[in-house]
Amino acid sequence: GDGEGEGGEEPTVLQLASGMRVMLSEGNVILMNPAGRHSRPEPWETRDPDEEPEREDVLELPHLQFLTRLFGPRRSNFRHSSLFEEDVEIQPTPLDPQCDLYQQIKYDTGQLTGSSQNVLRQISRNELMSDTPTAGQKISTTMNMLPRYSCIADQFEARVFCGSYSKDGSKFISACQDKGIYLYDTSGGQFCRRKRVQARDVGWSVLDVTLSPDQEWFAYSTWSPYVYLCNVEGTQENHYSLDLSPNFDDRFGIFALRFSSDNKEIVASANDGFLYLYDREHCGRVLRIDAHQDDANAVAFADESSQVICSGGDDGLCKVWDRRTLSESNPTPVGVFAGHKDGITYIDPKGDNRYLITNSKDQSIKLWDLRRFSPGEGESATLARVGEQFWDYRDQDVPKRVWKDMKEKLPGDSSVNTYAGHLVKHTLLRCHFSPMATTGQRYIYTACARGRVIIYDVLTGRIVDKLMSRQCQRCIRDVCWHPFEPGVLVSSSWDGYLQMWTREQRRDYVKLDSLEPRRLINY
Repeated sequence: GDGEGEGGEEPTVLQLASGMRVMLSEGNVILMNPAGRHSRPEPWETRDPDEEPEREDVLELPHLQFLTRLFGPRRSNFRHSSLFEEDVEIQPTPLDPQCDLYQQIKYDTGQLTGSSQNVLRQISRNELMSDTPTAGQKISTTMNMLPRYSCIADQFEARVFCGSYSKDGSKFISACQDKGIYLYDTSGGQFCRRKRVQARDVGWSVLDVTLSPDQEWFAYSTWSPYVYLCNVEGTQENHYSLDLSPNFDDRFGIFALRFSSDNKEIVASANDGFLYLYDREHCGRVLRIDAHQDDANAVAFADESSQVICSGGDDGLCKVWDRRTLSESNPTPVGVFAGHKDGITYIDPKGDNRYLITNSKDQSIKLWDLRRFSPGEGESATLARVGEQFWDYRDQDVPKRVWKDMKEKLPGDSSVNTYAGHLVKHTLLRCHFSPMATTGQRYIYTACARGRVIIYDVLTGRIVDKLMSRQCQRCIRDVCWHPFEPGVLVSSSWDGYLQMWTREQRRDYVKLDSLEPRRLINY
């Protein structure tokens, strides 16, 4: 950054060299070549979106004078953003109380009072007159049970990329850069590793993994034209390769994939900008949709019907597609959400076929209403602004202009609200709505490149908690809140940890802060 250094006496060159030697030995900092730090990044087509610079780009202390320049009061180039990149305070914007989502969350969390209660009186008359506590009243007692204490659920010698609970919370699946996919039994409050599957055809890492709704299969993707399918139960692995047959000459990678609710189809998004739909019954690709002008980073079904598909790409647009009218010859979305100023990294639908959220490299999460698409001017404004972005989120600091422009709303931005305060860098970070059963989806929570989990209040826009630990300093890529256990959340960290956060301290797991820093295997 260009900020002023702290006051006090300037350290000597020997002191600087000694401090740098310690940090380098612990893997806390890498020195980048200063000659190229202001150069325009390589084209996206030649670099992996999740890949860090090769080691030959890293200097080995050419001379002590360079240390003096590097550590001078106005110039520092640490790569470790969680330690050296300052938090940026963003003024939150509350959700409009007249918005039906505001009223719905109030109802779902048992907080409707006075005149607000009349809005939904007709649909809830029987519940309100009953002596039995409503679901909303039960949630009102659990929604404030936020995760607080951290411990280690599992640890690896490589970065953890993905981690999510099954729909009923009885299983957890994780993917690591060591080419392993790990399955856990999480029933009854436990977190026991049951199985490790060696992933196939892995380039740099497994990029995404997802459980089928019936919990009998899981699918995963890599830098490969295949989606891989494997059984969950049993000691014998039944591994299948599902060929997407992309017409793409360059290196091909699938960044996101999801099962349909009936387990029959798998939708995937890839770096060629296309969406792919694979039919498991017919054992073949049935659709290839030209969706985005750049990498298609995210894809999801909008609800349990699996008829509406949402996709997001590096063109900054979120597009909505109707499965029933999709055509390869005329790939026309039913609507477009525009307003982000940089690429989209993840999509999470609320599950009601009305609302969804998108995470973006513009350092914000946006909330969208599926009944309110953006006009054509919004799409043009987003494409133009994204085209002006020349920083590389994988290994460069967020430009100051990104923070300065945070409050600016692009023409045609139809988002319901914007949430900002987390850091999106290094990889495709994920965000989610909190679970309905214990929070009434009152919160939005997200991974953060500072090694934190950030929890936003949907209604106020404020950050209600920042989950952080002394030993987790590197990027957290994925986060997942237990669907039924109050205040239980697991984060997937590039420190090599599956970190469990609980509302009460767990004595049966290793406390994270008691561990010493480790050096991970560099893949």
